[in-house]
Amino acid sequence: MSNKTRNFAFISHGGAGKTVLTEMCLYNSKKIEKPGSIDEGNTRSDFTPEEKEHKYSIVNSYFNFSWKDNNINLIDTPGYADFKGEVASALKIVEGAVLLIDGTAGIEVNTNYVWKMAEENEISRFVFINKMDKEGAKFPEVYSELNEKFSENFVPLTVPYKIGDEYKGVINLLNNKFIDISDNKQKEIPDEAADFAAEYRMELMEATVELDDELMMKYLEDEEISDKELMDVLVNGVKSRRLVPLMAGSALENSGVKVFLDNLVRLVPNAEYYNTIKGTYDGEETEVETNEDAPFVGMIAKTMVDPYIGKLSIFRLYSGKLDTSCQIYVPRLDTTLKTNKFYKINGSEQETVDELVAGDIGAVAKMDELETSDTISADDVKIELAKIKFPEPMLTKAVEPISEGDEEKLSASLQRISLEDTTFKVDYNKETKQQLVTAMGTVHMSVIKDLCQRKFDVSFNTVDPKVAYRETLRKKTEVEEKYKKQSGGRGQYGHVLMRLEPLPRGKGFVFEEEIFGGAIPNQYIPAVEKGVRESMGEGVLAGYPVVDFKAVVYDGSYHSVDSSEMAFKIAASKAFKNGLKIAKPVLLEPIMNVEVVVPENYMGDIMGDLYSRRGKIMGMDPGDGVQRIKAKVPQGEMFNYASDLKSITGGYGRFSMEFSHYDKVPSDSAEKIIKESKKEE
Repeated sequence: MSNKTRNFAFISHGGAGKTVLTEMCLYNSKKIEKPGSIDEGNTRSDFTPEEKEHKYSIVNSYFNFSWKDNNINLIDTPGYADFKGEVASALKIVEGAVLLIDGTAGIEVNTNYVWKMAEENEISRFVFINKMDKEGAKFPEVYSELNEKFSENFVPLTVPYKIGDEYKGVINLLNNKFIDISDNKQKEIPDEAADFAAEYRMELMEATVELDDELMMKYLEDEEISDKELMDVLVNGVKSRRLVPLMAGSALENSGVKVFLDNLVRLVPNAEYYNTIKGTYDGEETEVETNEDAPFVGMIAKTMVDPYIGKLSIFRLYSGKLDTSCQIYVPRLDTTLKTNKFYKINGSEQETVDELVAGDIGAVAKMDELETSDTISADDVKIELAKIKFPEPMLTKAVEPISEGDEEKLSASLQRISLEDTTFKVDYNKETKQQLVTAMGTVHMSVIKDLCQRKFDVSFNTVDPKVAYRETLRKKTEVEEKYKKQSGGRGQYGHVLMRLEPLPRGKGFVFEEEIFGGAIPNQYIPAVEKGVRESMGEGVLAGYPVVDFKAVVYDGSYHSVDSSEMAFKIAASKAFKNGLKIAKPVLLEPIMNVEVVVPENYMGDIMGDLYSRRGKIMGMDPGDGVQRIKAKVPQGEMFNYASDLKSITGGYGRFSMEFSHYDKVPSDSAEKIIKESKKEE
């Protein structure tokens, strides 16, 4: 039943313990008999060969289990920033997000990103401070850091009794009981911890009663507040996102995990809580009811290829019921598809089910037409849900197959991977004749390489992409060319006088004719233009296309017998090449509009780095503790910027860029480019 379904995701910076906590949730719910180990490579979350080898999560893991008569859908997300696309996918289809924090490290780089992503999805949030049993654990400091760095109203529900080597367990502030790590049983709070517990219990009470006037009056008048009264207000505060429950414990020692699950099933909004879901249809906003009896509506959140059952489309069902008798309407395709088997997923395993109901997270196999972010619905429902907002990849490289002759195989493999991973882009640059790929970062690129080798038996090397330079002219010039050839029989004759003129940047190519008195018959004028167009693809400096100029043919002559279109095309081509040499040609480079977002304390370093890349700062826009720096930077200086930005800011910076215009390359740089081009030739 939807009102008994709870959907939530674990999010964090890498290494905070999401995978271990997931194992303990599965173990406590009796879904598995024994928790797995990351070191031994047998956890249910990290089941791909790449995850086992690297010992960290790369893709989302989906689990379904029961806890206290509730149906739980849990998504364990990767913690490394290169895999934020998986986090975006998970947060789109849940009502709750649990932020794990390493209690020995506090708030880290990716903590901020995933917390912001959860906020943008407008879902209830929770915090679990993990590793309270480890040396260097610091609960009060992490709690204070959260309150300092984030604006949310954090409410402690469980706190640790002792930390580090002396860790004894957790104190449940809701019922004033101590849960001993030695046997996981509830006991009276030890006398030495009474003041500590009372202090945090007061914080819990004050934060909660502030949301209810009647409860506030009781609190101020020292009247007794029942556990039910407190919980009712707490539930509403969490659902309205005015409170963020905070818990602590040790996932590895299975301490504080059961009470953590108890609190989640009470506080995470059930799948029926939001009784409508909004979308659009024909450009108009619309919404549909989200209950079991309404027509079904869902969204594809993830696409993956299972080695045994083929393409697997994982989706959240928001409304209605779905079984194999149903047909699925896909608004993007404006078509209806026939379904086959449905599954519930537990890590690498799929369980066939007869029916899915509103609130369920399930999967359907072998429906190749479906893509990530697709809305699926009954054919009489008119709605398309907002697509998942994925982060844009920043690291672009050209790829070359290691084995000669594997170009097509590599291209097909990369395309298949990009269908599963929406943050991995594949493109082919016809001009530079390079296969380009764009990933979230170096770790992401390395994983893609591993996937290519394992799944498709093909590998590649990465190199910096070639820059698509251009050439142009700076001086107006006139040139004459006569093409004359006689080798027995009919000859060839074409004679043109041409003027070349520079045009403003971005104007491309303009051809005009100013022939008077029939010096060149009209039927040969198109051949003159064709001769220039074919020649402008390769300039005289470094062989790059020539742009932003006007070619005007203003005079010439012809022979009544020997002239031909071919002769005039050749004459025009030679005239253009010769004219270009004396028209002071220069090299042009693509300039990019770059926007860098960094914390304010990195602003000076970033601006200095952009200047070193021949960048021009166009403006700055401060806000929310960050600076948005806008600049124009040559494309050739930006290919390794993703890695450099991460190094400069410790991972706190991000950037985006798009093409702006072409501009003249400085003479010293141009000389190097021309030399390199001739060397390649």
